[in-house]
Amino acid sequence: MSDIAVTTEDYVSTIEMRRPPHNFFDLAMLRDIADALDALDGDPACRAVVLAAEGKSFCAGADLAGRDDSDARTGASKVYEQGIRMFRFSKPIIAAVHGAAIGGGLGLAMTADFRVSCPEARLSANFPRLGFHPGFGLSVTLPRAVGRKAAAMMLS
Repeated sequence: MSDIAVTTEDYVSTIEMRRPPHNFFDLAMLRDIADALDALDGDPACRAVVLAAEGKSFCAGADLAGRDDSDARTGASKVYEQGIRMFRFSKPIIAAVHGAAIGGGLGLAMTADFRVSCPEARLSANFPRLGFHPGFGLSVTLPRAVGRKAAAMMLS
């Protein structure tokens, strides 16, 4: 778990992404976050989780460098498996969003029950412009958070 840090203080655990400046994720990082959530789910010292990040951005999306395109479908399936694990977490998650939350980074923020952001936060669902289906269940979670019309505009 070198790309994330997990701390607990006063019943609040923090999972901090540590790939500054933009915290691009790959499958290993998502697996680490999901593993941390699984561990915290059974920990009585944790009553809530803050998902945060070092650097300039919360998460500017997926790191696709070095990805084998012949394995894209299998890779996407594995990413979705980690997202499902995150959604199963039974305690409240608060995403502390600063800077960019783009594409998969926005999806990661939307796995949280609550999102707190600053005026400098920038949210973008850039999947359609890249020719991808919205990840992390954004077609469901985004309309619930911002309304159908705003979500449709973000997802078009």
